Amino acid sequence: MSQTPSGSTPTPVSYFSLVADSDQAFTLRVTLARLAQRTLDVQYYIWDDDTTGKLLIYRLLEAARRGVKVRMLLDHANQLGRDVKWAALDAHPNIEVRLFNPFKGRYKYFLQWLYHAPLLNHRMHNKAWIMDGERALVGGRNIADHYFGVNASTNFRDLDLYAQGAIVADTRTAFDAFWESPLAVPMKSYRRRTEATAERVWRWLGRWRTSLKGYPYLFPQHEAFFTEYLSKQEQQCVQAPAALLFDSPDKASGAKQTLMGEQLARLLGRKDHRELLMEASYFIPGDAFVEALAGFRQRGGRAAVLTNSLATNDVIAAHGAYSRYRPGLLAAGVELHELQPNARALRRQVRLFKGRSQASLHTKAMVLDRREVFVGSFNIDPRSVHLNTEMGYYVASAELGQQVAAFIEEGLAPENSFRLSREDGKLAWAADGEEGVPEVLYREPRVSVVRWLAAWLLARLPIERFL
Repeated sequence: MSQTPSGSTPTPVSYFSLVADSDQAFTLRVTLARLAQRTLDVQYYIWDDDTTGKLLIYRLLEAARRGVKVRMLLDHANQLGRDVKWAALDAHPNIEVRLFNPFKGRYKYFLQWLYHAPLLNHRMHNKAWIMDGERALVGGRNIADHYFGVNASTNFRDLDLYAQGAIVADTRTAFDAFWESPLAVPMKSYRRRTEATAERVWRWLGRWRTSLKGYPYLFPQHEAFFTEYLSKQEQQCVQAPAALLFDSPDKASGAKQTLMGEQLARLLGRKDHRELLMEASYFIPGDAFVEALAGFRQRGGRAAVLTNSLATNDVIAAHGAYSRYRPGLLAAGVELHELQPNARALRRQVRLFKGRSQASLHTKAMVLDRREVFVGSFNIDPRSVHLNTEMGYYVASAELGQQVAAFIEEGLAPENSFRLSREDGKLAWAADGEEGVPEVLYREPRVSVVRWLAAWLLARLPIERFL
């Protein structure tokens, strides 16, 4: 198991490269599936039944038909009502699907939630795609159109790290811990299907895939394409010591555990840091974290945070809770930014519906002094600290740190985000307008009165610890 950043024995050197663009993120997942020889282990909080989800299922089945052993571990809260489909995939002899912390009984979810909310509210938020125990993708992306630039309404700005080397063995060890947990329940205990069902799914997916028109992520089948793609990705890798940070699956059984939060707090609490750049999609910092961020200004340094605006946040309640901390963050000297719904940086990542889909932020990343990087699933919010299990890579590399810093600085630019300030006791949002002309607004930008009122009301409910 990897040591924490404060540990005395760091993990042996591994190799990393940034996965920032949506087409790169999709193609790498397909490539790792296509080139797998022995095993594929995939662990996700969300796996939608949309075009992206089906195409990646096709690739897992393709691998299984070659003899690759595939393990899928999915958080059950986001798979309600899809048991039949996962059972069909699970029917293949080389694929096993397990559901984490499941709701038992297809027609009793609501009643279960009422009676078992303390347990069922703990979810597996981890995201990992591991090939042969040798290569991995870890970061913020779930499996759905929103995360790969092909959704008609909203697409996420997000980030993964591609990893090779010693850290991947640790990543698989973490996967195994969740896989063997009593909370990971085999699909076969819910529904069983015959192997013929999996074969029918394969034939249907093949016909469906060939019928797709205009979808950007359809690749040639020959292995050389993927071998060359992976070679180019690995040429971009930097060599660096690193640690895998992750919560124990016991956290989801209700055990009092804040391992990830404590690890990151120790990292940020070091007095030698002078700069922090952070992207946090659901940012509810709490008073202690606001105080930690204030330390950067007190040391003559800089703390800059990019999070969602009310216009781009897909969880209004989270924005309501975050909004209470804005005055304190600004008073602490934090450079606070909120994503614009028409952020220009996202346009180059959108592969379909350009000019029609709105931007949203899903990244969970930070860089300290442009030489220490964290990328993972951990939101800076109470849910990540206390309820959900999380994971991510901490990497000590000036080269990778510069790359992540450039990525975050792009998001902080005035054509992509609003910068907040206080003027005469009121909040102000400054940004470049549609024509590149600077503008300053004095109310939540680009939102309806109804949305603003909903956030205002939710901010006054005692629900922050559940967000």
